[in-house]
Amino acid sequence: MKITMRAFKALGPKLSALFSGLYRREFFLLHRSFLGTSGKFGNTGPSFSRPQLGKLALSLSLFLMIAIGVISTSVTAMIELDDAEMSDVTGQALMQMEKEVANGFTFYRAGLDAVLEINTNIEKLQLGCGGVNGSGCDIDANDFALGCLADASGNCTSVTANQTQMKDLIVTRPFFQFAIRNDNSRTNREVVGIRLGGENVNGPMSIGDFQSFSGYLSATANFTMEAQGNNSSDDIAVTCGTNVGPAGCPGPGGSPGYNDFGLQGPLRSLGLDNGCACLLGVCARYEQLTVKFGQVSRLNRPVVLAGNRQTQAFVSGANLSSAVEELADTLDVVRSSGLPANLINFIMPLIQGQVEDNIKQQLADGFGIPVNQLETYQIPYNISNLHSVDIDTPLFGLSFQKENVQYPGYAAAAPRGWSMYLPDAFTLNVSEPTTVFVNNIVSGAAAAGNIVTLPVPGNGAVYDNCWGNAKFC
Repeated sequence: MKITMRAFKALGPKLSALFSGLYRREFFLLHRSFLGTSGKFGNTGPSFSRPQLGKLALSLSLFLMIAIGVISTSVTAMIELDDAEMSDVTGQALMQMEKEVANGFTFYRAGLDAVLEINTNIEKLQLGCGGVNGSGCDIDANDFALGCLADASGNCTSVTANQTQMKDLIVTRPFFQFAIRNDNSRTNREVVGIRLGGENVNGPMSIGDFQSFSGYLSATANFTMEAQGNNSSDDIAVTCGTNVGPAGCPGPGGSPGYNDFGLQGPLRSLGLDNGCACLLGVCARYEQLTVKFGQVSRLNRPVVLAGNRQTQAFVSGANLSSAVEELADTLDVVRSSGLPANLINFIMPLIQGQVEDNIKQQLADGFGIPVNQLETYQIPYNISNLHSVDIDTPLFGLSFQKENVQYPGYAAAAPRGWSMYLPDAFTLNVSEPTTVFVNNIVSGAAAAGNIVTLPVPGNGAVYDNCWGNAKFC
């Protein structure tokens, strides 16, 4: 068998016409699916103007033109090969096409067998502003960067002296994926979503401030509440210090509740309200005590954000009631201005339940929940605290859709509008004194998404991606 030059020359225009027809058909489907008579996306889809849709069409056109150009170039370079010569030749198409049916849609993927290396800074990234999702933006980030400056080992670094190279975000085999409803019907077929992704996406992403996030983000949290008070010089007061202000920390133990030792939070005081634990009418008042206690850890806890225009992710599995019990098991009184410390430690097994119940109630009050929900409470985490992500996944995607669409492999549906999918995005490692955690919970800071104070932009939390005189990095 022989493949002649003439056959390929005849085939070339037909392939070009095929791709052109494919483009015209899909653009017509996009136009019909997303545009209303007003010239913007209909009431069921994201709000996009004709110029914005034109940019999308231009992107798809360029994508297809590249493929057509490669085919045309290859055709003119064809030579006649016999079977023996053909057996010595291997090759692979530049374009890769794939069809998959899942989650109620038919998904078509059009990709390139190529590697895309991206290093860019975007001062203000806003996608999906206004439209069917209302005021605001689906994705809103300040000082967004893909890539970083790295040291000789390829690790991102903010130490100027160690910066020897630029590290890119690498997209292997980039593709567009189209979500089609009613694919078998010529009259009812419509495009309901488009996703940009890659067979694997690897590299650094940095965000100065995530003001709004739509899509799905997952991570892992490791919390360590450090042991304290093991030395007499750093024992911990149970109640607040005078630094909380004139309101103090009153409770059943009396007002204003300041501890008798002049110790201030958040490092030398738990910041709890005054209380007491009693046995046979003999009471130990919290304001009169300093204590020591052991470490409590919560490792490999899932962090998940899912939905539209979210500002907080949620940490599951903190098991805070159990954490209080673990802490109380290691609790010892170091100093007391009332009953002797040794006496209190002697009767501690008898009053420990009272101590645990009091602390649990105060933590639940800080979160604004009933105490019986403390064990299963999901701790909020403000994504404005998220400044750097090391991506390494085949599922990363940026998409927009007129309704919720669960793309193949996704753990959750991408919501209507613009959406980003960031699985296993980061590991949140937080090791702080227990007093810091407790103070932030009882003050309400944790309920507002700040369980601990995290680095702010400019303090090394954001990857450095400035080269030369580049700005806003």
